[in-house]
Amino acid sequence: MSAPEAYVAWINQHLGFNPRSQANSNALSEFVITDLRRSSPRLASDLKAKQVASLLNADVHTRVASRNVDLVLLGSASSTVRIAVENKTIMTAHGKARWNRYGDLIAYCNHVHNHRPNCIAGAIVIVNCSAAYENPDAFARGLRRPKFDMNKVVRDTVKIFADIPLRASTDEPNDQPEALTVIVVDYDGKHPAKLIANELSPRPESAIHYESFIARICGLYRDRFELSRSE
Repeated sequence: MSAPEAYVAWINQHLGFNPRSQANSNALSEFVITDLRRSSPRLASDLKAKQVASLLNADVHTRVASRNVDLVLLGSASSTVRIAVENKTIMTAHGKARWNRYGDLIAYCNHVHNHRPNCIAGAIVIVNCSAAYENPDAFARGLRRPKFDMNKVVRDTVKIFADIPLRASTDEPNDQPEALTVIVVDYDGKHPAKLIANELSPRPESAIHYESFIARICGLYRDRFELSRSE
């Protein structure tokens, strides 16, 4: 079971969870670590040998700022970050939330690349396609929402992130991620969630499909952090 399937299974074990809590993000990060280990023998070996350590909710520093990042894998010798992954969710109010999350990701990428230019910045965006979602906060109970074409909203949201250029070289702009994926789920906050694999989701050949996301991180890790290189 890969991270998207495992994450939906986690949701279904925690129906009614607060998406702003850290629990769901921590679970997703753990699933991603499992997939990275499985997909990259080199990274799995480095983790086993304790040349690399994985941390959740780690403070990543630059000369002038600090930012908490959902998942980091850092070299044991220098304690600088080799891989960073930030998790974002868009559960409702897509029109506003999607641009807020877009801005968050641009700022995050810039920060981790200022921390270390060859850091591999990954990002996961969970997009909910349920128009009936009701978050667990008291103010949202019974809230009436205007009618709209949810499929179009989700397609537009996915396109915003699909249009972000992916950084392949350290010569490219710092505000671009090396790897990005969008995972679409159908979850109303009360009933079991479903992973969406239809036309609303990135196609398998897309650069933002989850398998592409994992492959890019593993490939760049191999290329940027050879054994002969320093931390």
